[in-house]
Amino acid sequence: MRIVDFTLDHMTAAELLAKENYREERQIVSCLPEPGEWPGLRELADNGLGVAAVQDDGTLLGFWGCAGPWEKEYGSEARGIFTPLHAHGAVRENREGIYRRMYQFLAGKLAEKGIAYHSIALYAHDTAALSGLFTYGFGMRCVDAVRSMEGISISGRSGIAEEILCHESGQADFPEIRKMRACLGKHLGESPCFIMMSDADMENWQRRKESGGVRVFTAWCGERPVAYLEITDGGENFATEVWEMRNICGAYCLPAYRGQGIMQLLLNFVIRTLQAEGYTLLGVDFESINPNAWGFWNKYFSAYTYSLTRRIVESACKA
Repeated sequence: MRIVDFTLDHMTAAELLAKENYREERQIVSCLPEPGEWPGLRELADNGLGVAAVQDDGTLLGFWGCAGPWEKEYGSEARGIFTPLHAHGAVRENREGIYRRMYQFLAGKLAEKGIAYHSIALYAHDTAALSGLFTYGFGMRCVDAVRSMEGISISGRSGIAEEILCHESGQADFPEIRKMRACLGKHLGESPCFIMMSDADMENWQRRKESGGVRVFTAWCGERPVAYLEITDGGENFATEVWEMRNICGAYCLPAYRGQGIMQLLLNFVIRTLQAEGYTLLGVDFESINPNAWGFWNKYFSAYTYSLTRRIVESACKA
């Protein structure tokens, strides 16, 4: 096995590998959809960042493309790249070894270009690829998960949950929703997440949410919204870009109202609403480093991607 630069010559075989790896995950997470238009690889094969594993006869064993680089990745002072779900793949035989060999070569290329943050989305059940990268210093950061539009069971509504009413919100509710988004932003900045947002970042985030394309559903206790859940058309990868899927892009419940089934009630309301509109799948992406998100979404959704990140020391970078 030789490791070489990923080029346009590898594109056709690389796309076949990537599709086969997706089919493997679909065999385990059965509600994953048949993808629509497969994302192209030309830009990633032409930017000089990727690598490929080939046999002596040129047969492609694996490939690893990189999007970017970007400055100030994850709010740091470091440059970073990201490898989307469709931009890598490997044959089954010796897959862990192939990923390890590819990354050894790739990391050297990235360090030469001054790129310290290396991130990649892997299939959640591809234990070989995950094992290979865990042993090379990668850690989990994000998750994509999916479920069919079937209502979730809630054991016993009592107390405050009996008083909860859910509806889809419009502009009149934006001031109250802004307050809850600000609480979510504060929560994400605390341990163990440390996803920090400046006041300017928060305001830009709020405006993007309010500019269209995001549907907001809220749970009300009396005259006050106590939880919200946001829905968009597409999510974070190609599997979410199908007509039958909608995707959760934000959610929060006020601390005083947690543990009473309110978020479950709201999720059920959203599922019933979307199901009536003809949608059959619901996706969500969340930070694995957020303990509240990890505990909640994993109860009701099936994970199909884990995004891993490694940061090498900047002193190892040449550029």
